[in-house]
Amino acid sequence: MEGGLPDVDAVLGPGSPLSERMTGYEHREGQLVMARAVYEAFTRDRHLFVEAGTGTGKTLAYLVPAVLSGRTVIVATATHALQEQIFTKDLPLVREVLAAHGVTFQAALMKGLSNYLCKRRASERFGSAEVMTSDLVRIERWARETETGERSELEGLAENANGWRDVMSGTDTRVGAGCKYHDECFVTTMRREAASAQIIVVNHHLFFADLALRTGKNGGYASALPPYDAVVFDEAHQIEGVATDFFGVRVSTSRVDSLVRDTRRAIVSAKLLDSASMRLVDDVESASQAFFRSWQGAGRAASARSGPSSVRGGAGDEGKRILASADWSAARLDALGRLDMALEALYAFALGNDRDDAMGIVARRASELLSDLQRVRSSAGPERHWEDDDPTAGALVRAGGGHAGGVAWVDARDRNVSLGASPVDLGPLLREKLFERIPSVVCTSATLATATSAGPSFHFARGRLGAPPDVGELVVPSPFAFEERAALYVPDDLPEPTDPRYEHACAARIAELAEITDGGCFVLCTSNRAMRAIHAALAQRFHGAYDPRPPAPLLCQGEAPKHVLLERFRASGRALLVATMSFWEGVDVPGHALRLVVLDKIPFAVPSDPVVAARSARIEAEGGNPFTEYAVPTAAITLKQGFGRLIRTRSDGGIVALLDRRAVRRGYGRSLLASLPPAQRLETLEDVRGFWQSL
Repeated sequence: MEGGLPDVDAVLGPGSPLSERMTGYEHREGQLVMARAVYEAFTRDRHLFVEAGTGTGKTLAYLVPAVLSGRTVIVATATHALQEQIFTKDLPLVREVLAAHGVTFQAALMKGLSNYLCKRRASERFGSAEVMTSDLVRIERWARETETGERSELEGLAENANGWRDVMSGTDTRVGAGCKYHDECFVTTMRREAASAQIIVVNHHLFFADLALRTGKNGGYASALPPYDAVVFDEAHQIEGVATDFFGVRVSTSRVDSLVRDTRRAIVSAKLLDSASMRLVDDVESASQAFFRSWQGAGRAASARSGPSSVRGGAGDEGKRILASADWSAARLDALGRLDMALEALYAFALGNDRDDAMGIVARRASELLSDLQRVRSSAGPERHWEDDDPTAGALVRAGGGHAGGVAWVDARDRNVSLGASPVDLGPLLREKLFERIPSVVCTSATLATATSAGPSFHFARGRLGAPPDVGELVVPSPFAFEERAALYVPDDLPEPTDPRYEHACAARIAELAEITDGGCFVLCTSNRAMRAIHAALAQRFHGAYDPRPPAPLLCQGEAPKHVLLERFRASGRALLVATMSFWEGVDVPGHALRLVVLDKIPFAVPSDPVVAARSARIEAEGGNPFTEYAVPTAAITLKQGFGRLIRTRSDGGIVALLDRRAVRRGYGRSLLASLPPAQRLETLEDVRGFWQSL
């Protein structure tokens, strides 16, 4: 005890009061070791990296010391679902336990602006002469009653509902203190509650949106979060990807369409409607359509030239490629010039009428679009990317796009075109803006370290995130008995993943494995194309093939919302769910319903992805090997996440199958497999049958 407060041992150690409040609670030594390290990091202003194996209980291991430290702590999670779990389940438990020691604290939940109704935008939309859709009628009725304005209350509203897009809050549309609805604003209320809280639960996206504001990404300085002393990143292996989005720029068809739509409503609301004002908006719309039309097909053409997206078995994004200087043809430059002129005219008009809140927002958004278009245009230059599947050849070919600080790209689809610029090396930026600015940063995940000959290492994660060399490090093994309850099957008799016969052979092997376990299977694919092909092959041969009972449900990502698919999967007990990367992590199906996890390929990042290509070129330019130093460690972390779907409780058991023979035939396979939990290794289907019978 210090100053009358309990220490973490009193709360989480043997004889913990948690045992009286949690059914089946067991003392976990690893949880206590982690909690001590986190408390020391908070109270001594140190940074800490912790890999906490599944079952450690890492959430309590950082929440309890966060409260006891007395510091204001941001807890940043990967998903809204984890946010809700921490705020509605874990924090109330911590509050109850600590109350017995006389410790009280306030906590707040903060979500991104798009999760909240904007009263100003809603008033403009509901009061306009436009047609009210069924979604908008429902939202209007709800808006009269809601106390939080939070979208999650609208159960059943489609994720991409146009009606919500018209009335939600957002960085682009928020006025701030000058808005007439400011005092009653749902976002204002949320921020007011957070300002008086000690523990503030956010997600990674909101945290980095705030960090981008604080560091003046667009030339201004502001904040979305209240002041804080420390931050915990849960699922910290996702930080680089999220930060890349927020410190880059994206200009898209939908972004300009949104500006046009909101400008028309703002002009009506400000009583500025006349032929001249409408002509300004029409000019932006027509110039935008011409500009983006000039890029239609650009992504697909590049993909066709560079070969299949699954060169190394990665998660493909067939429409996205590096943007080269040569891509800026005379026609595209002319279209860009016309769009610039239209946006400048709109900016000048809106700025001249910015006494109206909505018009002031239009001016800011037009200015930001102009700035972002210029950044994309100036980011084109020479860069490099992988060309073939030979990891020892180090083959890199010249391509377009990027400079020392960022890489430009184009993503051209049928309905939407995006151009953007992304940072290549976030390490220096995060070191300066995150680790050197915040007294204590704790990064934790079940998959943060990678295997080396000397044991688990944080070298890769530290380097990617720019952590200082003196950051603390801790690996807490899982308390689960993987050697007894889990097996890893890696066959050596399937075709190479690049072989045209692979996916049909893969589907046949999945059916054989599902026969052994009677379903209960996740099939996790590394690309949408592979998911569709394997699902189609299974649909042809699977139903009724191995059991006289009614066929097990065959589910596929995309045919229903994610939570609905998971409910169907759990309820069946025998289902097969074919999915892609969004099911590799953050999905929790404990118990017998999930007993077989099939991974189609080693999840290498697609070498032709613009950011991957630019980062690889940077490593090579510095004398390194991009495959061994970037591709393999990244794949190891993703592979470990996929494996982690299987064992969620002590009583769980089953089989993980990696249907990629490169894991046993290539030299890099040893380090990939060494990063996985210590499960039994199986080589044949007979081995699988024997292990399953033993379970």
